[in-house]
Amino acid sequence: MIALLSLLLAALGFAVFLIVIFFALEIAASFFHRAPGAPPAGPRGSIAVVIPAHDEEAGIGATVAAARAQLAAGDHILVVADNCSDNTAAAARAAGADVAERHDADHRGKGYALQHGVDALRAAPPEIVVFLDADCDAAPGAIDRIARLAIDRERPVQALYLARPAGEAGPASAVSAFAWLLLNRVRMTGLQTIGGFSRLTGSGMAFPWPLAAERRFATGEIVEDLAMTVALIGEGTPPFLDTSAVVESELARSGSGAATQRARWELGSLRLAVRQAGGLFAKGLSGDWRALLMAFDLLVPPLTVLGAVIVLGCLVSIPFALAGRQAPLALFWDAGLLFAVTIGVAWFAYGRTVLPPKTLAGLGDYLLGKLRVYGGEGRDSARRWTRTDRGDEK
Repeated sequence: MIALLSLLLAALGFAVFLIVIFFALEIAASFFHRAPGAPPAGPRGSIAVVIPAHDEEAGIGATVAAARAQLAAGDHILVVADNCSDNTAAAARAAGADVAERHDADHRGKGYALQHGVDALRAAPPEIVVFLDADCDAAPGAIDRIARLAIDRERPVQALYLARPAGEAGPASAVSAFAWLLLNRVRMTGLQTIGGFSRLTGSGMAFPWPLAAERRFATGEIVEDLAMTVALIGEGTPPFLDTSAVVESELARSGSGAATQRARWELGSLRLAVRQAGGLFAKGLSGDWRALLMAFDLLVPPLTVLGAVIVLGCLVSIPFALAGRQAPLALFWDAGLLFAVTIGVAWFAYGRTVLPPKTLAGLGDYLLGKLRVYGGEGRDSARRWTRTDRGDEK
């Protein structure tokens, strides 16, 4: 029995070690990433910016105004006011956007809002659709740039989507911003260097109209961007990351808002990984190398989860090591060492600005916040699309 348990624990340790190796490979490859050159100049096709919004009255006007400043004649903005209980629609119209209102309490989620927006465009379709979240600021020129690249490459283009720490939330918000940077910039540039593709990350996504028109957005997935990435890889049109085009949002200012943000992404991505990783591995082993890379990328869990698994694995392995079976402890220990070194290198190279040494004290609060993410509150918010509490309510 001890021999069998030791073998199973060693197998788990080996799997964790492989995941950490892939994580380290993404970080290492990021140092070799090069942003694409300028897209073709000259006339371009028409753009429709679709902004899904749920109870975003306070900020939708500013988002619309900032997007309008980047558009040309023939372009337009469509705000999808989805199951709103406030004056989001009126505020969007006042800012100059077209508005499509949607009311369906049984089918809630960002994916349904995106689908409603695309369907509303079918009567007079644009050449490019850009999806932008209601709480995001697109850097000057970002919308035009990703639209031109999407047409030129005939595939979806993802802008670099970053998050600003919320000063009112304390050092823990800086830790969250670093985690966001590590995924959306560092790991995704590494993945693109290795495989020539990236994930969609939710906001600042440009699709050529034919790809948007045939896409089924209304899947009910809480991580609709990740689900779309998997589907697009299967169809042979994987997303491409343009780090020269930037969109930003501010992280939640309250503890409950932060827990909601993290829960939607972390729990949603874990559920999707459970459902999709096996199929991607099967495709990968049959020769689809992009599917294989995406399977490994999906299996890298939120880093706090990965760290917790490594620590727990080490602790459970100690009795076996004392009994003379060293393999499980060696595997988990080596995985932990590589994991710690990789995080340290990534922080030193990329994260010192967003997470300066003085804010590292916020790591404790950040880890405590995970109890809310993986507790009942987080699991409940991960099942539906709820507006993040950003502390701007009247």
